[in-house]
Amino acid sequence: MIHIVNGDCTAMQLTKVAEQLWNEQVWVYSELLTEGPVYARLEQYLAYRALQLERMCGLPSTVFLQRGNEQERTWKSDILPAQEIALWFEHDLFDITMLLRLVDRLTQENAHAKLYWIDIASIAEHDRYLGFGALTGEQLAPYRDAAIRLSAEHIEWMRSAWIAYTSPNPLKIAQWVQESSSIPTPFCAITEALQFHLSRYPSTQDGIGIVERSTLGAVQDGAVTFQKCFEIVRNQLPQYGLGDMQFWGYLRRMTCGDAPLLGLSPSSSSLPEPLKAPLADAGHLLLTKSGQQVLDGTLNWAQAGGYGRWLGGAFITRSTAGIRA
Repeated sequence: MIHIVNGDCTAMQLTKVAEQLWNEQVWVYSELLTEGPVYARLEQYLAYRALQLERMCGLPSTVFLQRGNEQERTWKSDILPAQEIALWFEHDLFDITMLLRLVDRLTQENAHAKLYWIDIASIAEHDRYLGFGALTGEQLAPYRDAAIRLSAEHIEWMRSAWIAYTSPNPLKIAQWVQESSSIPTPFCAITEALQFHLSRYPSTQDGIGIVERSTLGAVQDGAVTFQKCFEIVRNQLPQYGLGDMQFWGYLRRMTCGDAPLLGLSPSSSSLPEPLKAPLADAGHLLLTKSGQQVLDGTLNWAQAGGYGRWLGGAFITRSTAGIRA
C-alpha cells in the first residue's frame, strides 16, 4: 500500500510508522485546488493555471511549474503502479478538493487499484479540521486499520462531485450539493465542504462571499494587520483550510479596482509577499468607503464591478441566482 498525504508534517510523522510497522511508502500530494481555474483534467492545463495562480495568489509561475512537473514525474513512477492506495485527507475544502481530484484521476489512470479513504473523524478525539499534521506517528498509526475501502458507488459519487466542482457552470455544483444533502457519515463531510464552497460565491445582497465578509468584519473590529486579520479569518472559517497565500489573494482583490473594500494606511508597509514570512505589523488595513457601504448593506460589490475571481471551474463576476441569497 502507498499512502498519499497532504503536507510535509504529516508525511514526516507517517513515514516513520509506515516504514517501520508496515514497510510501506508515503507520497506527498500538493495542489491548490481551492483557487482556480480548476479543470477536470488538471494536468493538461498546468501552464495556464500557473499564470492564473501567480495573478491570484502571487505564487510564482516558475515555482508552480517546477513543483507540478516533478509531481507529475513521481506520479507516473510511484502511484500508477500501486495496487492499494490510501488517501489521507481531512474535512476542510482544501483537503476535500484534493481527495476528489485524486479519486477521479486514479479511477481513470489506475483503475485496478484498491482505493481507501483515511477519514480523520474515524477517531473521535481528533479535530477533523486541525489535521493529521498535528498528530504524532503513534497517533496516526491506528488510522490504517480504520481505512474506508471506496466502493464503485462511492467512487462514482465522488467523481460526480469533482465534475460539478470543475464545471464552468456554477449551477452544477449548487445542484450537486442539493442532491447530496442526505448522504450519510462519513461522506457527508464531502457535501459539507462543497456547501461551504458555495458560501464563497458573492451574495445577491452585498456582492461578496463569506471570506470577504469575515475579513471586513475583522478589520472593522480592529484586526488591522495582515497577520492578525488572517489568523481571525482562518479561525472563523476552519471549513476552508485557508492558507496565508490564499488570504493574500483575497486581500489583493479587496484592495484593488474601482471600488476597493480595503486600503492600506499611509504609513503602512505593503502587503507581505507570498512565500515569505510576514512581519507582525505588515499590511496595516483600513476600511474604505465602499467597504463600509458593503457592511452597511448599501452597496453590492459585485454589481459595482469589484468581484471577479475563479471559484472551482467557474469564473465569477457577479451574483448568481440559485447559488446564494
